[in-house]
Amino acid sequence: MRFSFVHAADLHLDTPFRGVATHGPLLERFQQSTFHALARIVDVCLRERVTFLLLAGDLFDVKDRSVRARLALRTELARLDRAGIQTFIVHGNHDPLSGDTGTLGLPSSVKVFGPEWEDVEVRREGRRLCHVQGVSYPDVEVRENLSARFRRTGEHFSVGLLHANLGGDAGHANYAPCTAADLAAGGLDYWALGHVHTRAEHLLPGGGVAVYPGNPQGRHVHETGERGCVVVDVEDGVARRRFVPVDRVRWHRLDVPLAGVTSLDMLQAVATEVVESRCAEDFDGHAVRLTLAGRGPLHRELARPGARGQLEADLRERLARAHPPVLLESLKDGSRPEVDLEAVRSGGGFLGTLLDEAQALSHDDAALASLWDDEDLTTLGQRLKRLGVDALETPRPELVAQAGQRGVEQLHEEAS
Repeated sequence: MRFSFVHAADLHLDTPFRGVATHGPLLERFQQSTFHALARIVDVCLRERVTFLLLAGDLFDVKDRSVRARLALRTELARLDRAGIQTFIVHGNHDPLSGDTGTLGLPSSVKVFGPEWEDVEVRREGRRLCHVQGVSYPDVEVRENLSARFRRTGEHFSVGLLHANLGGDAGHANYAPCTAADLAAGGLDYWALGHVHTRAEHLLPGGGVAVYPGNPQGRHVHETGERGCVVVDVEDGVARRRFVPVDRVRWHRLDVPLAGVTSLDMLQAVATEVVESRCAEDFDGHAVRLTLAGRGPLHRELARPGARGQLEADLRERLARAHPPVLLESLKDGSRPEVDLEAVRSGGGFLGTLLDEAQALSHDDAALASLWDDEDLTTLGQRLKRLGVDALETPRPELVAQAGQRGVEQLHEEAS
């Protein structure tokens, strides 16, 4: 028997976007974006005529979910209820069961899994289609491997709905940790996961698949690109997946090339062109982080005190007036001076020797290992980790070569 469903997760309704340095109509577009993403997920369900919707946790951004967010969820799920489409929900670390006041009811077609594992039969016209299993977080921190509670209960297609960290993804808290082998042991056909905001699929031993749809709306500059949900078509026990974007505000990280840029007005034009080429018109808005990249004659101008900040303020004002409006999240200066490194190398002297030594060191495994074993560097790495900053744990030859080049560039600038 054929049927289909939509899998979404990590809605984070009512995200405040506190890091968005803007105000007025543009901020309003950001604050509405998570609600618009939910509405578009429901639109997908209706358009595809699916049997049910799966929401794999973190529907709300905080434990004490706002009235606005709860009302919006009820409104959208009522649209599905009127169309005869069921909804299955588990709660995660951002919206655990302990944060539910119980003052807002959901349609009868909505199943919210509790703190204990449950298995629910899905039927159509009196015939069993599949099983959906799930369990919610009772409170914020769940360190138990919840996947161990799941098990196949029959021959029909079986879905596991879970908010979990598969494989110890370092970018997210290690809640409900599990491995691919753990999921395979449950014998289910499709694991509808939430928690990790980057879309991913993991084929499991035995033929099952575990899917992260990613969050449907990017919320900061580390969540770039298209965001959405997954439509799953099931036929003869085989699940075919299709990703559908639903985001209305999209985040980008873009480089502005400085080669050949000789004036500030030319730089403004190049930056604007880069943004316009990547920010499509059929969106409510965009947010970008721009990095000035490459060698060019403007490096010295950009290095003057306050120059980058003033350029950033001007670009931010210009882009906010675009259609659709674009938020400039930040402007990073990655520019480098115009230095002919090959001429420096062939010229010898101290700078040529510095380049040669850095290049040689980058190809010397023993020397690199010795450098990374330096006690001061190890201590610095430990301190950075405690501050939540990623620290290099293995030698990176290219970084040593780059350090030599940067040293030569800096000395060359000071001598000019």
